[in-house]
Amino acid sequence: MIRRKKLPTGKHEGVCIVCNKCKKHFFWTQKYLPDENGTSKKVEPICGDSQVKFSNCPDYTRHRFKTRFHIPGSNMARASKTLDVTNYNDAVIQAIQFKKEYTEELFSMQTQTCTHGKAIFLFDVQIAYLNFLDNVDVPEHQKVQRTDKYIKEQAKSLEQFNIALSKKKINKKIIAIHKISDIHVGYFHSYLTDHLSYANKTYNNKMTSLSSFFEWAIDNYDLPLKNPFKKVRRKSTKTKNITITKEEFNNLINPKNMCYENGWVVIGNRTAKRRNVYRDFLSHGIQLCLHTGGRREEVVELRWDMIHEINNIISYIEFNNLKVERMLGDGYNDNVQTNVIPITQDLKELLFKLGYEEHKGSSEFIICPNREKTSTKTIMENLSKGFSHYYDRLNTGKNLQMKCLRKTYLTYLKLAMGNDMRKLDSHSTDEILNKHYIDATVINKAIAEMTIFGK
Repeated sequence: MIRRKKLPTGKHEGVCIVCNKCKKHFFWTQKYLPDENGTSKKVEPICGDSQVKFSNCPDYTRHRFKTRFHIPGSNMARASKTLDVTNYNDAVIQAIQFKKEYTEELFSMQTQTCTHGKAIFLFDVQIAYLNFLDNVDVPEHQKVQRTDKYIKEQAKSLEQFNIALSKKKINKKIIAIHKISDIHVGYFHSYLTDHLSYANKTYNNKMTSLSSFFEWAIDNYDLPLKNPFKKVRRKSTKTKNITITKEEFNNLINPKNMCYENGWVVIGNRTAKRRNVYRDFLSHGIQLCLHTGGRREEVVELRWDMIHEINNIISYIEFNNLKVERMLGDGYNDNVQTNVIPITQDLKELLFKLGYEEHKGSSEFIICPNREKTSTKTIMENLSKGFSHYYDRLNTGKNLQMKCLRKTYLTYLKLAMGNDMRKLDSHSTDEILNKHYIDATVINKAIAEMTIFGK
């Protein structure tokens, strides 16, 4: 029979009762306070769910003894443990034992330092790693420019690893990094697969992020351990090389579909808040993405002076591979192969429509030339959100993202030029190109020359 739990007046410090239903902590269960007449009156705390006195709580079977105490050396951090006992005296014994073991372990970790003379706690190293990625206090010759998006993704992966540990009652702030083992990697694996239900590709990305973090930590702190994430087997992934069809593309940019009136989207689940994703450069930007095969940033950064002529005939566009250049960093990216885009008949017509004759040789941007009130990043987001919104309106049953335009272009480029396409494209190997960009269903269609969607 489960009896109601209660606490004595002079209870042991740190012992309390927690209700597993309302989640309220009770550090006293009854006390006597003087009333207006000078006599003592018995008072009790109120249940957080039923709003009745503690002694009348209908969910007393869900009450548990618990201990928690301040972690020495920290600001507001506390260590806690739910005790598997049914009476107060046993709770006190377990509370004392838990605090003793915890503080001994904490002292042991605090006395272990790395070669830099700093405590090697997991959380401290994570902060140092994120600062490193952001080039904080990094020597000039080691600095690498990384996007905010990349840094945020790494930070999120580290945060998720910490959450996986916390679910096993492991505090990120007091566990030494050298104590991270296969057991903790297993916790992270289960959290990604069972709790978050991540797809294989996302799972691999998260594991890669943690592996990179530990490689950096081992090297930077001279840690005497092996990378525990190196043993993780990457899950198989299948790339869907889906391209957009001629009919879909024409329907997408049709003014009857891509217009201001059709651009309203609801923010969250509240119909009162809406925004419009239509932009006057949206159609032209999407067409440039298709007919150049460029990445969003490359297309948004296109200028008129990047267009070259041969024998006074508009022939090709040449622009830098921004992705690779940024990865290598200034001073190390001088030999990165540029992207050379042949100007097909479709692209030629589009460029003349956008004003090639008027702006020929100028340094103005081809789309959205006025950048005083906007940025490259904002225009990139406008293109992606606009493409997704207006494509979804077509109800094709396909889930296409804007990157399908690059896949479509490279598919037809491969078809027209065969092995010679690598002279134009900056991908390092045919294997990378074939795996991520070439749509085999289109390759099988025989066409004679380079033109998107055929004649």
